[in-house]
Amino acid sequence: MAIISILGLAKAYTAIVIIAPLIVFALPLLDTGLAIIRRIIKTKSFKGVFEADREHLHHKIIKHGYTQKQAVFILYGISASLGMFAIILLENGFFKAISFALIVIAIASIGYKDIIKMEKENKSNEDKS
Repeated sequence: MAIISILGLAKAYTAIVIIAPLIVFALPLLDTGLAIIRRIIKTKSFKGVFEADREHLHHKIIKHGYTQKQAVFILYGISASLGMFAIILLENGFFKAISFALIVIAIASIGYKDIIKMEKENKSNEDKS
């Protein structure tokens, strides 16, 4: 957010200045919004919003077999990518920001595919022994 406020172009594009913080904070806003909706649906009451659960994004990542530290790094990576997307959007425009997003998605997809492949190989090696 500090970088976005330093950028001189931010004053000229009011709509982007309003949208950029939403992009930067998209992950915590999404997690909070989903938690509120999930808890209201689960308890059928607004009082349920204040009840703790283990369904936040980091809990779901840990349930998939990652350690707490790995889950934090995954969320840091997503937040950093969203921050860079917002900065590129302000500095270079929509098409370059979309290009950056597509590159990040491609790299993440390749990495995820490799992780799944390694997990399958480890399971098959464990089954053989």
